[in-house]
Amino acid sequence: MLDHLCINAPFESSFYSVDAEGRYFFIDVDLHSIEIPLASRSVHKNDDGTISASALFHPYESVPTHYTGMAVKVFFDSYYEPYVQIKASPAKLLQGHNVFGSDNIEQGAMEMIGFLYEAYPLLARMLDFQKAWVSHIDVTYSTRLKDQTTAKKVLEYLGNVSNGQTRISKKAYDTSRYWGGETSRLLNHKCYLKHDEFMSQFADQQQLAKKMDKSAMRVVEVMSNQKLIEWTIGLLRFESRLKKRWLERNDVPTNLFELIRFQKQNPNLLQTLWTKATHSIFEALRGQTMKLTDDLSVLEAIERSEVVMTKSGKPSPTRVRNLFAMYCLIREKGIEELKVNYSKASFHRLIADLCLCGFSKAYLQNLHTDKANNIIPFIKLIEIDFNQQLPEWYVEPNSQFNYKIA
Repeated sequence: MLDHLCINAPFESSFYSVDAEGRYFFIDVDLHSIEIPLASRSVHKNDDGTISASALFHPYESVPTHYTGMAVKVFFDSYYEPYVQIKASPAKLLQGHNVFGSDNIEQGAMEMIGFLYEAYPLLARMLDFQKAWVSHIDVTYSTRLKDQTTAKKVLEYLGNVSNGQTRISKKAYDTSRYWGGETSRLLNHKCYLKHDEFMSQFADQQQLAKKMDKSAMRVVEVMSNQKLIEWTIGLLRFESRLKKRWLERNDVPTNLFELIRFQKQNPNLLQTLWTKATHSIFEALRGQTMKLTDDLSVLEAIERSEVVMTKSGKPSPTRVRNLFAMYCLIREKGIEELKVNYSKASFHRLIADLCLCGFSKAYLQNLHTDKANNIIPFIKLIEIDFNQQLPEWYVEPNSQFNYKIA
């Protein structure tokens, strides 16, 4: 899936020139006329008491779209020809989330360029899009694990994996791991728990929606879809940022429209590039094995769940003990055998509570049969199936701007 795209579009050459020192400057262009917000690196007071600002620049801003915002910045104060940079997640612009989405670069690029035209029509008409180039593309593919507890355990294991030049980064969070230096001009990789990221973003959008942010309200409506939320559970996502220099070294054009044509000639382009970029990470996992679930990780998952929390915000020892005991009984006896030993209401309540702790119902139903077989080759555990990246109910969105721009 194409998860993020950064496009740089230069100004038409008639709008600028270059001085003897090689510094570019605009010709007959009033920066205030293109209506971008300007900041200054130098402010001083004149003799008459007025204030003057110099060394103007355009800070990154987020321009509105139908859903989430798109980052925009005009670069006009450097030793490079002036250009505009736009970057965003095409999936979020097109459908309000990036849980899954299309590999189509053209579709995403047209959506981004279209929103630039809507936000700054005069500025957009000053740009030479035929010379636009791509700074980076983020490509993501996911593997599905039994539940959040297993996904968390696998992520922690991945935090110790390095191979060759692909070194694990010191940068790490509870729900993500990174490889490669932040300043690398070639590649960056990360692996993260999609459900945790999704729910965090969902909460942020809900807060914005409460302030009557129309775009956030539309995003919340999309993200409230229960099928969408359930799809994220147990999803471990591998994301690679493929930068301009790495693309060029691998004979991939970085001019935007040449890249679009190249993908049309090579429909599986993003899958091929992602596989090549992540090869060293997956190679390091071959031959390694892992125990899927142990009692400590199960207990920790239950203790972290809101379902066992008291009003004081602390886990109830009794609730934790009851749920852990139920988990152990399911593992030893099997879920079907236990049904006869509990009242219907008690049984379903305990199963529902275990699900809220991150154990899917399917996982619990198979726990007894998997008990003696929970040592698995790691590379098999996180196998990426390119044919299972989208739910059967997925409908690919269309860019509303594609034909307008053409």
